[in-house]
Amino acid sequence: MSKSDLETRSLASTPRPGKQVLALLRRFADKVEICERSMELPFTLWHDERSEAIYTVCHMTGKTLSSLADLDAVVDPQESEDYKLNRELYTDNYAYRLMEADAQRGRSFEDIVVEYDETYRPKTPLKVFGGQHRIQAIRSASEKGARPHGVRVYFGLTVEQRVDIATANNTSIAISNDLLDRMQEELLGTELRDWAQAVGLLQQEKSFADRRDSAGRPTVRIARTFVVNYHAGLRWKKKAMPDPYVCRSGPRTDERYQALRPDIVWDEGAFQKAGRAFVALHKLQREIVLNRTEDSYLEFANKCMHPCVAAAWAYTAGMLQRDQGSLANHYALAQVDKGDPLNAAALLKARLKGMDPDTYRGLGSRISQNELGRMVQMFVLQATRASKRGITLKVANAAIQAFEALRATEAADKATEAI
Repeated sequence: MSKSDLETRSLASTPRPGKQVLALLRRFADKVEICERSMELPFTLWHDERSEAIYTVCHMTGKTLSSLADLDAVVDPQESEDYKLNRELYTDNYAYRLMEADAQRGRSFEDIVVEYDETYRPKTPLKVFGGQHRIQAIRSASEKGARPHGVRVYFGLTVEQRVDIATANNTSIAISNDLLDRMQEELLGTELRDWAQAVGLLQQEKSFADRRDSAGRPTVRIARTFVVNYHAGLRWKKKAMPDPYVCRSGPRTDERYQALRPDIVWDEGAFQKAGRAFVALHKLQREIVLNRTEDSYLEFANKCMHPCVAAAWAYTAGMLQRDQGSLANHYALAQVDKGDPLNAAALLKARLKGMDPDTYRGLGSRISQNELGRMVQMFVLQATRASKRGITLKVANAAIQAFEALRATEAADKATEAI
């Protein structure tokens, strides 16, 4: 089969490709060397019924893959080319080193998943949705460039199809739920990311982390948790027990976040101010902890990024919108002049004697309804009762005690009502 000819075969159940897909097939046939061509085999087209996408399965040499593959595929090149769909490359681990050693020994890898797309970075039209670590390993074995590798090539995908295919391929390997969250958020729209950039939670042109990292970059889960709790705090009714919540993570978008999302006014002034105050707290916490000689643990530095802490802080910010003086005290945590503002060491020691077991790891270390309630109580006490700004062991212990007293009163009231 010559490059100018395009012979295709498909099962009877495969729908006839549209003009766009056929045009892409022809360009692919003209520009990309595949091993099947030397064997004079036709293109075989397949139909993915789940996504309604058309693809072919073929083989390419390591040299071809290395030169044409784009590991920074994006979900919507019309919107931006800066926000990659896949996870980051993690090459400093045993699994990758084993993969690299296999490539050096001539391993042929299979089922690398790409889309042929010349609309952005046209010199590397094979946009990789699955197998980026395998391609990186292939590139490291340049002397094995003639070795064939199996590739599934999609054509003419929509944004929804890209997310669906990338999710399916990344779910089939060991991948963090945070990356799945990021993929789903890309499908929902850019509003969460835009808001996070506007308040400084993300740097401009940067996206959410695909797992918790040492740099303290937020995941989608943390950002969603902040948004949900701020708005839940706004709805809090006096004398009611606070009800903070940590968003779920994984293939399915959290229900509370999804229900709230259409009603969010992302550029509302008070909401953005809350975001900026949280960012200021996070930055100060990291700066102080990482620049001191004692207790300079990453866990302490990134305390704001713990789901319990982020949820409770945001819920409190929502609650205190009706009390601007206390709200100012809450935000002023980011202006303490001594020690880390969250006093992570004190939180670690906080506990209620006679109730908390020896295994209790301190305030703000777990994700449970009681722990979330305790954290809200701590932020409220700091903003409304403490004589000066900052978290102390006294404040933390008082918050635990106050929350447990409220919980006991609520239980007693319910029991009384049932009489």
